[in-house]
Amino acid sequence: MEIKFLKAGRGDSILVSSNGEHMLVDGGDDTTYLLRELDKIYNKEECVNYLIITHHDSDHIKGILDLFEQLKKGRYGNPKEFIKCVFFNSPRIIKKMGQDSDKLSYKQAFEVENKINELELQFDNLLIDTSDKLLLGDLEIKCLSPTKEILDNYFEETPEKFLSSYSEGDWNKNLKELAPFLADNSLDNSSANLTSIVLLIKGKSKTGLLTGDVTPKRFEVLADKLYKENGNNKVSLDFLKLPHHGSHRSITKEIVSKFNCDTFVISTDGNNSYLPNKKTFLKVIEYQDMIKNELTFMFNYSDLIDKIKFTEEEKSYYKFKIESNNFDHGTCI
Repeated sequence: MEIKFLKAGRGDSILVSSNGEHMLVDGGDDTTYLLRELDKIYNKEECVNYLIITHHDSDHIKGILDLFEQLKKGRYGNPKEFIKCVFFNSPRIIKKMGQDSDKLSYKQAFEVENKINELELQFDNLLIDTSDKLLLGDLEIKCLSPTKEILDNYFEETPEKFLSSYSEGDWNKNLKELAPFLADNSLDNSSANLTSIVLLIKGKSKTGLLTGDVTPKRFEVLADKLYKENGNNKVSLDFLKLPHHGSHRSITKEIVSKFNCDTFVISTDGNNSYLPNKKTFLKVIEYQDMIKNELTFMFNYSDLIDKIKFTEEEKSYYKFKIESNNFDHGTCI
């Protein structure tokens, strides 16, 4: 198993590989490094077995539109041979919406669907919790969310907005200053994020969660379900991608306390309203309650670490470490 959390601007672009097979999850809003990785795959005469678009937010799908333009130009040969299967729970499908919405992310979502049809890609349009597991090399990939009911109840929100706890962010705050303010009473309830696809990836040696931008209340349901299926014991994970680029409004005690995990991934360049919040790291540290293992937070942009300004005193006191991107294109597990 190899999972690359690519540098992709504000958003997510995650490349999962196993035994010469590949799955791309989202495209971020900057494809500089994504296209270079796809060039490598194409030059090895391999393909993207699955393209999964978790939801329709611009910072997840703009890069997909850029990719489709390259497919149209023939950069990767026959598009249908290079992208074998697409999963996208698009707003037009789940809400029967027309293209007259004036919201950027919806316009881009409709454009994605039109490009899929234009390129004649295999388009299995719903990926939900009851869908069959996807097989990729020696990996099993299970969709945990959304449900058909969530998609059926999906509705349009206005206005769009990013999540942040402070208008100026909390990067200059000390973790000890933030400790009294960890209440989970201000949470993301965006209907678009509620539809986000969540994937459980199981390999021979590692298990992890890709959470997209899933809302915390929905994540709590998923965490509780996994906990009960594990005999009311904490679920062991080797990695967990923090939802919504590390917003503190996307993580709660009820989520974190259900897992034994010592590696958490943050995917963003930090140019989205001061995400990740420092309060998010503190929530994970306090609620995870690790006794033996030191927690690790992995970033796909090293310069973001410098902006957040964790002190050595903070890292020592709270027993965590920070790892920057471990290859040029991002961070790899």
